[in-house]
Amino acid sequence: MRPFSIAAAGAAAFCLAGFPSCALAAPSQGGNKGAQDDPLLKITSEPVVLAAGGKSGRGAAYAQQIELNLKLDWTKLAGVKGLTSHITFVNRFGENGSRALAGDTLFQAQSVFGGTHHAPIHLVQAYLEEEAGPVDVAGGRLPVGEAFAKSPLYCRFMNTAICGYPHSLPSKEGFTAFPNSTWGARARVSAGKSFSLRAGAYQVRPKLGGKWGFDWGWSGTTGLYLPVEAAWEPTFGAKGLPGHYKLGAALDTSDYDDVYFDVAGRPYVLSDAPPGKRSSRHSVYVLADQMLVRHGEGDQNGLIAMAGYVRSDPRTSQMSSFAFAGLLDQGFLPGRPEDKAGIVVAYAGISDGLTATQGLQQKRGLPLDRGANGIQSHEVVIEADYEAKIDDRFSIMPDLQYLIRPGAAASQRNALLIGMRFNAQF
Repeated sequence: MRPFSIAAAGAAAFCLAGFPSCALAAPSQGGNKGAQDDPLLKITSEPVVLAAGGKSGRGAAYAQQIELNLKLDWTKLAGVKGLTSHITFVNRFGENGSRALAGDTLFQAQSVFGGTHHAPIHLVQAYLEEEAGPVDVAGGRLPVGEAFAKSPLYCRFMNTAICGYPHSLPSKEGFTAFPNSTWGARARVSAGKSFSLRAGAYQVRPKLGGKWGFDWGWSGTTGLYLPVEAAWEPTFGAKGLPGHYKLGAALDTSDYDDVYFDVAGRPYVLSDAPPGKRSSRHSVYVLADQMLVRHGEGDQNGLIAMAGYVRSDPRTSQMSSFAFAGLLDQGFLPGRPEDKAGIVVAYAGISDGLTATQGLQQKRGLPLDRGANGIQSHEVVIEADYEAKIDDRFSIMPDLQYLIRPGAAASQRNALLIGMRFNAQF
């Protein structure tokens, strides 16, 4: 039996053998909490096939994730009102189909690939959370994306362009994303039913928690990641159409290389000097989704429009701008209230400075920064899917992805990928 299977079996036995303050509850892909909080162990499989274009016009790749979340209710266990603890483990294996088949170095067609160094078991997060009326505080081993720039809608799609979070945020060291975390703390204060404000402070450590997720040291720490986010969640009309509107910003206090200049303000490729250092970098984002037509009582039972934009410091970021827009619909077919369909278009714009640097490197016959396969400028991902709910445990989702300029490089052929997501939860 694989080590993860032993750990999962032991944890499940502990929780399910009548221990009243323990539950198994797996968050949705990317660490975003979905609508369902029932106890479960979740297995997700995501095969993709290259149907046209890409590197060869053919090929296939497979990725899989086993996910387990343990939650302890300390109100029941020790009488500490509002206190819970959360521990999440994953086991991932497979191949990055986007890179292998299409040469995409920016996004992944399979949301469950990577981040664990193929360790048999990997700790995602381990933290304590205290809820007291309008205040919610958490601290421990936390991904930034557990609380910021998240939505349960985003992982209705497979591609990491938006699955989990808008990708230009977790592409940076400071914004830790599922399945990795660092030391951190965050707080949320709610004002009435519609408004809330979040703020946090997180360790920035490029090595994260290491291969297994249990390297909790401070060596290699470069600074702090300081995000804030304001959210407005209104409902409109007689049918109570829900909306979610978020405005966020973050400052990373770490030093980062300039993507174009050296310390003297010259192009470092021409001067052969090291890149200059910037003492910090920032990002801002705005995210929104709004139900337009209701098909049922749930928060996602209807036609929903969503969009978002992220702007990052162009002096140090690979992606200086990122935008997406999409439509999702659940329950539109009679007799199929839990089936879902969606389409999204995402655009990633590369920093002008990095594009210029890669142009100079190409002229001099040098390897291109960021492992690029060609001079990078922008990439567009178009994805459409349909998720069919088989029963309370199983669902299947056919998926189409069209990648325009994979890896943001004109030298890469556009690629059509046909994918499938299989979900099983117990």
